Amino acid sequence: MSAGPSSASSRSHVFLGAIVLAVLLTCAGAAYREVHRGWGRYFDCPGPGSAEMRLQTQFLGKAPAEQRYEALFLYFAQGFLSHLSPGLSRVQYCGAGSSNGFAIDGLEGFARTAPLLAAWLHSGRARIVADPVDGRPIDLVNLLKRGILSGVDRRSRAYWGDIRDNDQRIIEAADVARTLWLTKAMIWDQLGEGEKQMVSDWLVQASRATTPPDNWMLFPVVVDLVLAKLGADSLDRNLLERAHAQFATYRRLYLESGWFTDPPNGVDYYNTWGITYDLFWLTRIDSTFESDFITQAVTDSSNLTEHLISPRGIPILGRSVCYRTAVPVPVLAAHLLDARTDAEAGRALRALDTVWRHFIAHDGVRDGALTQGYEGPDLRFLDSYLGAGSCQWGLRSLVLAFMHPAGDRFWTDPPARLPVEESDFQLEYPKLGWRVAGRVMDEEIAIEVLRNSSVINRPEAYTWVDRMVELVLRRPVRPSNHELKYESRIYTSAQPFPLRVQ
Repeated sequence: MSAGPSSASSRSHVFLGAIVLAVLLTCAGAAYREVHRGWGRYFDCPGPGSAEMRLQTQFLGKAPAEQRYEALFLYFAQGFLSHLSPGLSRVQYCGAGSSNGFAIDGLEGFARTAPLLAAWLHSGRARIVADPVDGRPIDLVNLLKRGILSGVDRRSRAYWGDIRDNDQRIIEAADVARTLWLTKAMIWDQLGEGEKQMVSDWLVQASRATTPPDNWMLFPVVVDLVLAKLGADSLDRNLLERAHAQFATYRRLYLESGWFTDPPNGVDYYNTWGITYDLFWLTRIDSTFESDFITQAVTDSSNLTEHLISPRGIPILGRSVCYRTAVPVPVLAAHLLDARTDAEAGRALRALDTVWRHFIAHDGVRDGALTQGYEGPDLRFLDSYLGAGSCQWGLRSLVLAFMHPAGDRFWTDPPARLPVEESDFQLEYPKLGWRVAGRVMDEEIAIEVLRNSSVINRPEAYTWVDRMVELVLRRPVRPSNHELKYESRIYTSAQPFPLRVQ
């Protein structure tokens, strides 16, 4: 008996469905392999060695500030160089991997350290520095130029990859753009037209990509403004219009005191190391871009942030705690924008120095990079999206510091005292839902999150079982510890949450 039309149609639908399923599985498998290829190439960080001991001696001593920070710069420059990939476009630092995969972690290592090298150059310092280990010369301009050109070249095996919607490369593109802006005369202006087009083609993908409705919205704006200032807008004559429209949407997240909510988690320190940092760059790149709002927001953010810094540490809360050394960013940004009086400017160096002294003294660096925790490596609090190069965002406070030229009064003026070193205080931030108190007697600072209960949230451990599962799945399996990060009542500088309960 022959099959009827309906039977034939049914078989064709089954056949078509099988083809679609096979294609989907193939794509999913390819995506999985792309992310997890190289998982076995991550390596644990060594314990503190001679470089770290030398840095502690240099940085924690009594030498002038600029001399101490130059030693810190050279430590990170050497780490960048020693972990540079053969293609020069990635820096594969030691440490745990991320859910983004080995290649993206390497891109982060490059893109998140490059602005520090670029700021050094932008300030007029020497393009050739001596490797602190063996004394060989390092040409910073050539290093950055070759790395960027390799990364944006589709023909190169070192290509960073196409930028898609909600792609981690959007974030890194903003730092690549900043690097180019800072070194415009040294790198961009020296490129051939074909090279400029290649760089523009890669960056413009980030400016056109869809982002999550949070701090990610600022990255395409940074890229648009840089492209416009570099004169690389031949592909799109509406860069500034697009930047203004995107920023207008982002401003709806504003709360108070220069701080924004950051969906879906709410208020956290992304306001220091991420949001205020990007606000500063928007008006630094284009002084006419939303300047009144941004200048006021950066000033207000600085006023809030300096009340969160103590010689005893930071009352940290929220995610991405390994960025902790960038907490002073708003204070530095306000000073750079001339939004502070001369009498208050000394607090910028004091805020910077207080934070970096604390973390250099508490195992904050290893093998030329920042450690993956609050004090030292701590995978209990390393979010799955953070990998071996991610924590270099913590260099952002140094980026702003090194925008001050050698000999600038920023380095030489006596530092002012921080609020907690001057007097007791108690501040209310109703839109943030915070009460912040400081006590001069013991330099203790506490953030009380008023909407949270007084239940003590205990940290979930990162165990050997997690590590074994990671080896099988080839992806991070780490505790989220979300309740501890966001739902505790009190966060203090003496016992920030990673250290509260063992």
